[in-house]
Amino acid sequence: MKAVGIIAEYNPFHNGHKYQIEQARRMTDADYVIVVMSGSFVQRGTPAWTDKYLRTQIALECGADMVFELPTAYATASAKDFAFGGVSLLQGLGFVDTLCFGSECGDIHALWNAAQFLADPGEAFETTIRELVGKGLSYPAARAQAYAMHAPTDDIAHPQHIDMDSTPDNSSTASYLLQSPNNILGIEYLLALKQLHSKIIPVTIARKDHGYHETTAKDKYLSATGIRDYFLTQGKIPVDYLPAEAVNILQAARNHYPVTLDDFSEMLYYRLSTCSPENMTRCADVSDALAARIHNLLPKYKTASDFIELLKTKQYTHSRISRALLHLLLHTTGEQTKLPVSYGNLLGFRGSASGLLRQVNDFPIITKKADALCQFHKLTEASAKHAISLWNTDLLADNLYRQCLLHKTGCALPDCYHAPLIIPRYPLC
Repeated sequence: MKAVGIIAEYNPFHNGHKYQIEQARRMTDADYVIVVMSGSFVQRGTPAWTDKYLRTQIALECGADMVFELPTAYATASAKDFAFGGVSLLQGLGFVDTLCFGSECGDIHALWNAAQFLADPGEAFETTIRELVGKGLSYPAARAQAYAMHAPTDDIAHPQHIDMDSTPDNSSTASYLLQSPNNILGIEYLLALKQLHSKIIPVTIARKDHGYHETTAKDKYLSATGIRDYFLTQGKIPVDYLPAEAVNILQAARNHYPVTLDDFSEMLYYRLSTCSPENMTRCADVSDALAARIHNLLPKYKTASDFIELLKTKQYTHSRISRALLHLLLHTTGEQTKLPVSYGNLLGFRGSASGLLRQVNDFPIITKKADALCQFHKLTEASAKHAISLWNTDLLADNLYRQCLLHKTGCALPDCYHAPLIIPRYPLC
């Protein structure tokens, strides 16, 4: 039996996601598709557009066989830590053979060449980045420009199978790789696989829409950003760009969405106003300079989104600010993402995939949430301490999300200790 892993947000689930599941199964000849999905908050530093239970149900109805939650500390982190968390969870399960991810380039060899260079780029590369940041470029822009200046540019033919512990002789000429969000994330997946000495084989497929941040449609594909923006302006779901299963579920649960960052404005203001700059820097992505800027501009706070625009500079991108504020709200620290994920919080699965769970040995699978802490005690002391820290952050994230949705729409999500596993009633045709 073969299993392919996908790391995703499904914020919300659209035609491109269903296409990826279908292609992942076909390309790898997999019997099962295992999804690691963000929970209540996502990598942009915002709440998920709709809750994780609804998104799990949609994913299972649209072809996934099992959905695990990516702990919030990783789900809301940089691309590097997001990738490391997702890959380490798939690695821990022990039954995942391949990892399939979308990319703008659709070329696993080009991405691998970039990953091999970035694994050990040399001091000149790092110096160039520092110089470009000093000239006012954001770190992502400086990194992409430095890559264009320093990476090898030879065109080569690549073997079909890649040895994850060897280094190819040449690198791709495509410097644009570090300017496209899914290429960047794909490279981080490859770096995580290498760091973990994983036997999981990576494959990539080209995105069918215009790109992660694009809001215009291409054929029957529209990005999650485009779908959220359409709903914001039109007040309805663009049904042509979502699978019928997703449309039916979303229309039946209209009071579950949308949840936006501004819905947390009061919570965030309270947190910022009761936290000193010194304590702010204990949270992930919050430097001394950013903490001082937050403290100094706090009297001008109106809403969360307005405050992000107020804080934003050439050095501090919108995403960086948004993630930093979310880390402050959730008390997330950089220490939480340094170790691999050591457990799997199962959100839902198809009955036909239940046999996979019996193959897992020393990796706790959380099916009954009230028993989570007992399962963590089976781990080593360091891993147990780390798991408890991640779990407590998830509890806080879920409680804040639940309270926010209840206040906004009257929808009462189950608390995390009583949330049932999502198990579809009918098998896939």
